[in-house]
Amino acid sequence: IPHTGIYVFEHKKWPEVEGFHPNHILSILYPNDPNIHPNMALTTNRLSVDHRLFHHLIVYQILPTGGGYAKFSRMQVFIMWCILSKIEFFFPLLILKTMVRAFSQKKSVLPYGSILTLVFLHYHIPLEGEISTKLKKEDTYNKSTLNRMGWKKQQGIWTYVPKADQGPRIGIEEQEDNPPWEQPAPAQTAPAQAQGSSSISDFDRMMEVTQAQFTSMQSSFKDEFKEIKTQLSSLAEDHKILQANYDNVDDEVYYDLRVVKRRLKRMECNLAKANIFDHCTDTSGDQGDSSSESVHPPPAES
Repeated sequence: IPHTGIYVFEHKKWPEVEGFHPNHILSILYPNDPNIHPNMALTTNRLSVDHRLFHHLIVYQILPTGGGYAKFSRMQVFIMWCILSKIEFFFPLLILKTMVRAFSQKKSVLPYGSILTLVFLHYHIPLEGEISTKLKKEDTYNKSTLNRMGWKKQQGIWTYVPKADQGPRIGIEEQEDNPPWEQPAPAQTAPAQAQGSSSISDFDRMMEVTQAQFTSMQSSFKDEFKEIKTQLSSLAEDHKILQANYDNVDDEVYYDLRVVKRRLKRMECNLAKANIFDHCTDTSGDQGDSSSESVHPPPAES
């Protein structure tokens, strides 16, 4: 992966990047607020329709979160600044960090499913056996997206009309330090919090499917390991048999050499008796020869 663009990821504090100051982007997002400062409450209910849709796109596709979306995170604001300022950002780092954080949650699925699928298809990575999920209507951006977000077109102008429970939900979310998906999964009481493309029931189903796949893979691995262990045991037994045969062959060869040596010794002695040799050399003390058949013939007559 080419390492290009801004390489930074922060969770709570503002990213420290040359040329970036929170007041700049905040003045763009809140043009009618005279009290702009880095520690202000970052709520989305005061955004224009364009910036609200922009934030919705970031929350769903670029920096996925779960739960309500009434509050900004500072990293989301920074990404909006990068896009509006046409500054290149190292997106793979954002994907990796977000997936690692999502994986640490008890009830969550890895984000970027659509983006990663496109990457896999582009590089011809086989996806056979994977469970596919069809895109929902919430994943397509159109007029219905704005309606679901609480925007209604009245007399040709888009107007934000929050739902009845929107006010209390915003007040609760503004008191949170972290985005809702990064907190331990609490019991959700407001149905409006289920605005994401996946609900908790979807998470549970996908987790069950994933767990079933892991269990199946584990069982398959156990069978394969058992087969490998059996083959290794068979090879060990074959090795023992070969070693035993080798030892037997070694003993037989050693015995045959001793027999041949004794026979040669007898021939030497017989030849010495026949005065063909002057004498017969005594080799009874040679190592490995226990034979006592060596003979000293009498000296030859002068």
